[in-house]
Amino acid sequence: MDTNKRHTLKMLGGMAAVSLLPTLSFGKVHANDVPRWDESFDAIVVGSGFAGSAAMISLMDYGLKNCVMIDKMPYLGGNSAYSGGSIAVAGTWIQQRDGIKDDPELQIKDTLKSGRDLNDLELVRVMVYSGPETFTWLEKNGVKFKWVSRSGGHTNPRSHSAGAGSYITRPLQETIQKIGGQIRTRIIMDDIIYNDNGEVVGIKVREKYEFKFDRLAAEEDNKSGQVRYYRCYGGLILATGGWSADTKFRIKFDPVLKEDVLTTNHMGATGYTVRKLINDDIKFVDMEHLQRFHVTSQDEPFFGFAYRWITRAYAYGLMVNPKTGLRFVNEITDRRRASDAIWGMNEKGTNPPTLIMDIEGTKTVDIKDLQRGMAVGAVKQFETMDELIAYYGINKEPFLQELKEYNEWVDAVSKNPDLKDPKFGRNYSAYKGKFIKVEKPPFFAARPGPKVHHCMGGIKTTKDCEVYNNDMKLVAGLYACGEVTGGRHGFNRLGSNAVLDCLVYGKRAGAALAKRYNDKRGA
Repeated sequence: MDTNKRHTLKMLGGMAAVSLLPTLSFGKVHANDVPRWDESFDAIVVGSGFAGSAAMISLMDYGLKNCVMIDKMPYLGGNSAYSGGSIAVAGTWIQQRDGIKDDPELQIKDTLKSGRDLNDLELVRVMVYSGPETFTWLEKNGVKFKWVSRSGGHTNPRSHSAGAGSYITRPLQETIQKIGGQIRTRIIMDDIIYNDNGEVVGIKVREKYEFKFDRLAAEEDNKSGQVRYYRCYGGLILATGGWSADTKFRIKFDPVLKEDVLTTNHMGATGYTVRKLINDDIKFVDMEHLQRFHVTSQDEPFFGFAYRWITRAYAYGLMVNPKTGLRFVNEITDRRRASDAIWGMNEKGTNPPTLIMDIEGTKTVDIKDLQRGMAVGAVKQFETMDELIAYYGINKEPFLQELKEYNEWVDAVSKNPDLKDPKFGRNYSAYKGKFIKVEKPPFFAARPGPKVHHCMGGIKTTKDCEVYNNDMKLVAGLYACGEVTGGRHGFNRLGSNAVLDCLVYGKRAGAALAKRYNDKRGA
């Protein structure tokens, strides 16, 4: 891989810290500066989403007993809990049941294509080939998968859903509590504590932290909570997630993403921890790549409810520019290309696209998800196509011709599934053996509006989640997993690969720390 393509952020530690780190002190916190250790643990996990929860279970599966998982928020799960919660896995019993032939090598190829080959290939291979085992592990821990669908950029349907992300995080957290793990909320990590050898030996935290639910508030200004010092004998796992909700931080890497650009993320997705890690000389990669999510609705703030319907409509419907009445992008392309296309034709929010699916396509959506989208007005139903055209002000004649051609392509594909439409190279997926046209009333529609969704960049790690500093040396006792890490996704992340990333590397982080701890004890 061409490392010149990567931005390591080493320069940030020495450049205008006033602009990036306005209130932070410089230099690492040393163990000699700790007045007392308030509590001691075998291991500490910071963050309670997919990655943190998987890490906790893995730690305890490998024999560690006194482990704690902390989260600064008053609730558990972060973005993971209310995300779409689909995990991309090639080679499952659900795919076999639905007659889907898939291959991990195809998933790797799709991932690298979307990432424009900026991905760390070793990390991608470990992630993808660990998918089937991780899927089985989730089922053993109480996760119940409902269906498999196709997300944009994937060759095959391989996005397995249990429902929202909480249908994964809750069973995992229940497992943690059953096996004796500790879970604590409203505890923010302020600093990592190192010994003379540069090993991580603990963290400085504030308990009873009061997060300020203000999307423009600077977390560095929040001084709430009581200072405590936690020692960790085995090490520390960072699973703190991304920073898409931190407008002041994200625009340093992508100036387009200003305050008027909404995000799918919960308000706690800030750059507070990352700023601290930059001060500690931790190495970061790919920070300039932040993903915009095109499966959300312009008519909802934050993540919203329409995304389930929109996801299926990209696969079984068509999207048009209302002014022209014409399609303008391959509906199942990856998130970055689709988002850029929507932003390009949207004219600063005044001309959102119209995404359309008929009743047969809409039947692929869980009825509760459809009802939620319709209840908030983000998905609308029309008894005739003329009503839909009039409501969205679609250029009628060009649209009707576009719709006719679209349905003709679906007919052709039903006879030869290898065909792609001549306009955008889109291929089509069957649902339970049937290819779906847009022709049967009632018709349904939504207006997609991309929001900031995922940080592809983050901490540089090994395949065992060990953390590098800017001199490319490993920081003993420090591990990282999930969205706070970089290298897995490159330029752009494929849908459902994030859940896979978090769970696979959360498990690996726990296993790696447990091995270090057991080796130190001579176990």
